[in-house]
Amino acid sequence: MIKKIIYLSNTRLDYSLNAVLIKGLRENSVRVADLRVQKGVFGFINALSFYGRNSKDADLVIIGYNSQPLAFFLKPFCRKKVIYNAVLSEYERMVISRQLARKLSFKGVYYWLLDFLAAHSADLILVESNEQANFFNKLFKVSKKKLYRSWIGSDEDKFYHDPSVPKQAVFTVLFRGALMPEAGAEYVIKAAKILEGENINFVLIGGGLLMEKTKKLIKDIAPKNLKHIIDYVPDDALRTLMQSCHISLGQLSHHVRLKRTLPHKVYETLSMRLPYLTSANTGVLELLTPDETCLLCSPADERSLADKILWIRNNYSIAEKIAENGYKLYQNKLKSAILAKNLLDKVETV
Repeated sequence: MIKKIIYLSNTRLDYSLNAVLIKGLRENSVRVADLRVQKGVFGFINALSFYGRNSKDADLVIIGYNSQPLAFFLKPFCRKKVIYNAVLSEYERMVISRQLARKLSFKGVYYWLLDFLAAHSADLILVESNEQANFFNKLFKVSKKKLYRSWIGSDEDKFYHDPSVPKQAVFTVLFRGALMPEAGAEYVIKAAKILEGENINFVLIGGGLLMEKTKKLIKDIAPKNLKHIIDYVPDDALRTLMQSCHISLGQLSHHVRLKRTLPHKVYETLSMRLPYLTSANTGVLELLTPDETCLLCSPADERSLADKILWIRNNYSIAEKIAENGYKLYQNKLKSAILAKNLLDKVETV
């Protein structure tokens, strides 16, 4: 039985990809000795010292999200099982998603090597979908036996259903998230223009790589029913805004990453009992079932998106039933304690 875990991460421990797992482990009565490790030589020395102080009675080590160097640095000094939380590879983030380096460039090879070394230093690798497991298996030559699909979940202290929040007077559609190629914000803007005369409002929250392109599109077609929020929205205000909207939109493009990734907002939307409308991509459909726990539109298609939004507005009682099913799915299978228990059971077999 696992009683104590060392959790090391280069990224913030309160970031949901770390926080949900840490919270769930503690809810399963596991002691978690956690440390955010600063990057650089002194950070590695501090991590090694922390490991030495806590390793005597620890059962295993978890390396947090986006902390590849920690995995292969610690491995030679570690006699415990090492689990790596690899829900998004550096290669996928920098080369495939952001396109900040070419595949065979120096940077591209560097990002690939980070993921390769981290994956081969771990005894178990956490990925967010079966398709992502296939991706790691093929690109980084990792045995499928070492790959474990672990749903990301949501920070339940920040995102939860609050029935006291009233819905907005006008039917309102919410799209939030980083403006990346896979997000498909341009289809939201175009759908808003199509529905300009239908008494439907749109709220778009986000900045990022495609900010200027997004702002230009909004200026060019000027949908009167769309509000773009660029500034950071605190969690409490974001939760209230989400709860006041009628639909939460997922990723909408036809991007290769959507074959294997699920955005945070899918879990947050389910936990808040909101209807979730997403494009039909295989990643999210590993978790959700069309017309049962989510609603679908065609990828990269503003007309399909607009038609589906209009249908939901006109058949909102059906959308609410689908949202209720999604909420039950979250409560039964996706809460932090459940996800951590599943992981603990898996580790016992490694």
